[in-house]
Amino acid sequence: MMPWINWGCDHPSETQAYRLMICGGGDPERCLKTFPYVLASKDSRCNCRLWSVISIDPHTGHFASRGQRDALRVWAYRDRPVYTYAGDRRPGDFFADGMGEFRGEREGYRAFWLRDDFNQRDQ
Repeated sequence: MMPWINWGCDHPSETQAYRLMICGGGDPERCLKTFPYVLASKDSRCNCRLWSVISIDPHTGHFASRGQRDALRVWAYRDRPVYTYAGDRRPGDFFADGMGEFRGEREGYRAFWLRDDFNQRDQ
């Protein structure tokens, strides 16, 4: 029996290997261009429990070290950075839904079947 593997990557305290592979083929610079963080201005603040501003190391995706010069201040929802997709043209677009596992593939392998493609699989 296979042990459960947690591929979580949406929190800066977790491994970022899977996120970097999906968004940039393992290249952090490509990831920053494809799925840029939603940057927060220097004076941005939120007095609520869900939204916050956090500092991210742009090369690793982890929390930035205190005083890190190249850290990015980004908006976060429940302590998870918020991204946008470079291919979206206007608010409401979601053209990145064809990347990564969104189409039932995991790094080139079918991980699960989506209803709309079950009968059209390659034989």
